[in-house]
Amino acid sequence: MALSNIYSKFMHYFKKATHNHHILMDNRIKGITITQFDYVIRNINDEELDIQGHPHHYSEFDLNGNLLKEIRYNRYGEFEEMFDYGYDQSGNVIRESYYPEENELAEEKIFTRNDSGQIVLALKNYQDGSIDTTTFLYDDSNHLIEKKTTTDEDEVEQIEKFEWDNGILINHEILNGEGELISEQEEHPARPNQTRITHNELNQVVSEEELDDNGEVFMTVNRTYDEQGRADEVEVFIDGRGQAISRHYFLKYDYTFFE
Repeated sequence: MALSNIYSKFMHYFKKATHNHHILMDNRIKGITITQFDYVIRNINDEELDIQGHPHHYSEFDLNGNLLKEIRYNRYGEFEEMFDYGYDQSGNVIRESYYPEENELAEEKIFTRNDSGQIVLALKNYQDGSIDTTTFLYDDSNHLIEKKTTTDEDEVEQIEKFEWDNGILINHEILNGEGELISEQEEHPARPNQTRITHNELNQVVSEEELDDNGEVFMTVNRTYDEQGRADEVEVFIDGRGQAISRHYFLKYDYTFFE
């Protein structure tokens, strides 16, 4: 398996392992702190492993279970980036703010939605005062078919086109402002599923194994839950196959609650 594919699969599982708590959201939860514990070799002359922990992710919610804030940390436990969100009365996101530093607002997106809750317009405000405008077009079946982004000087910056077949996305094209194709991704819905999933008696995912083209497991994610069904620990192992660094770590979830 190519190095790029291993890293792609790694990021896919990293995000799934980190964000799985959204599926089991309890409206009493105020915050979730995720700590990452890495298994590391003590030194080159000692094969025994140490466990080193650092902050990985923090999420904060309102009383309705809406995500208000996300803070992500790098591998050293240092602040990496933060997002915060605003909602309308129906619980739809209408604002997304991005902070590359804790007190530095770099970008803010404002969303306008139609009566069905679909985004039809997005304004992206930058720190220098410039604004990008993105319009969203849908077909009669409410599938997104085009996203067009223009600058505040009314110049087309990018166009994305989406093609659907019986509700399945089959093609996604990205064009530059001159209409030239810069990226195309054909979807293959008939491709066999290469992920082996095991559920517990509550239908919660407890194990996911990613298989290569030869049917061999190269990535494993094991999950445990607390008595209330909330994510407790997620253990991840990635076999780099000599093309990337193998990883073995687990994520520990800690919760705070509204009184």
